[in-house]
Amino acid sequence: MKRVCAYCRVSTEQDDQINSLENQKRYFEDYISRNLEWEFCGLYVDEGISGTSAEKRAEFMRMVADAEARKFDLLLTKEISRFARNTLDSIFYTRKLKELGVGVVFMNDNINTLDNDAELRLTIMSSIAQEESRKTSERVRWGQRRQMEKGVVFGACPYGYNLKGGKLTINEDKAKTVRLIFDLYLSGMGVQLVNKELENRGIPASDGAARWKNPTILRMLKNEKYIGVLKQKKRITVDYLSHKRKVNEGEEKCIIVENSHVPIIEKEIFDRVQNELVRRKNKTVEKSRYSNRHVWSGKVKCAYCNSSFKRKINNSTSNSSQIIWQCSEAEKYGKEKINAQGKKVGCNCKIVPEWVLRENFLAVLNVVIENKDFVVKELKERVRRAIAECSNKGDELKEVLAGLDKLSDRKSRLIEMRLDKLISLAEYKKAYAGYEKQQNHLQKRLSVLDSENKLAADLKQKLDSIDQAIENLARLIEFGDSICSEVLHKVVVEGREKMSFYLTAGENKDPVFFKIPLLIRQDLLR
Repeated sequence: MKRVCAYCRVSTEQDDQINSLENQKRYFEDYISRNLEWEFCGLYVDEGISGTSAEKRAEFMRMVADAEARKFDLLLTKEISRFARNTLDSIFYTRKLKELGVGVVFMNDNINTLDNDAELRLTIMSSIAQEESRKTSERVRWGQRRQMEKGVVFGACPYGYNLKGGKLTINEDKAKTVRLIFDLYLSGMGVQLVNKELENRGIPASDGAARWKNPTILRMLKNEKYIGVLKQKKRITVDYLSHKRKVNEGEEKCIIVENSHVPIIEKEIFDRVQNELVRRKNKTVEKSRYSNRHVWSGKVKCAYCNSSFKRKINNSTSNSSQIIWQCSEAEKYGKEKINAQGKKVGCNCKIVPEWVLRENFLAVLNVVIENKDFVVKELKERVRRAIAECSNKGDELKEVLAGLDKLSDRKSRLIEMRLDKLISLAEYKKAYAGYEKQQNHLQKRLSVLDSENKLAADLKQKLDSIDQAIENLARLIEFGDSICSEVLHKVVVEGREKMSFYLTAGENKDPVFFKIPLLIRQDLLR
């Protein structure tokens, strides 16, 4: 007698879906029981879970584990979209179950994975199910976006408000705490002190716990909802299959609705808090920036192994000590060699006295100042060449996009031809694999072209800042460690007589020299 079980799933927890699930349970129990050659072995049921990722479905994974334990011989499921909406999952898990001697019957699709042509039919039907899932995802996102534009709130309710029917109303008891947090911060308290003050006053945290968390308070101080502004799409779903979410960094336009609800905090107070957050952050950055013990720390790099140089006191060559900088790889392992594990370690880059770094830096800076017109002209020419190289790809970009559209159409026609049995299985697989290979190649090229377009736009934006950057350097009168901290990005050392200095834009801090570095070598100055 064959041991048979069934798998059921609904993707939402709405009443009509739960009723559908109960109907599925009863149907499978009756269906299996009526077959005298089958023994009913139970049901695996996932409720309120999407089918696009198998790993997120506990009952599905339990079913796979039971198959590995040889607890049943045949699995019934209503249709492919109930089993999985991810083509790869459908193929992977049906193959796995088949290897374990377990067949899967998709009843509405009339597919039994133990049949010879089952995998081809399953691939085609799974692709259709996956595409339907993609379209459903797009429809849902479109609908949500329209709702967001009308001021409907999606996501968690911010502390201080109640959320009902997609609308925010003030919870006055908690709103008092929100106002207190803003007042305490403006009084001079840091987030940590605000945290302790709330705990001392016995005010429970947003999650009901006794202790508040610093990130929670910081998020509240930055939350524009407290001034009646609803900003949504701060985080987005990047993949409808994995449902992975990330911070929106410009991939989608945020939806902002002014005067969406009654504010808890006055705009003037909110703006003062934002300015104070920026001021304290900059103060922390400045403190960190000058907290390095030595001005060259982290800025001296090895041209051979890209390691940072370490500062050392050398007492071996003279009666007086000398400050030197040495490649950390050379300092740790000595000269370049192959160790016992067959790995290359060490470095042949020589040590550099600090006075050599300093004198070369001052010489380079003087050359830039004395020849600023030439430097501006040369640097702008380099930027324009880089922009031209990136920008002359418009025709190729159109060709790549057109090629991807054609391949998508060809794959659709190919599937239709196979369904109509106009081509053989071997012909279908060969053609489909060829289209996939071409698509992968074009997608990689499209990614490269997109990156080059973004680089060109970035360089165009920086082109106008070159004059001001050089003017900032030209205004410098005295030279010292503070100047080195301001204008030196890094120095790449090949030896005492060969160094490349990368300069930044002084007070302006424009990073144009980082992308198109200004390279002036000490051996060219003599």
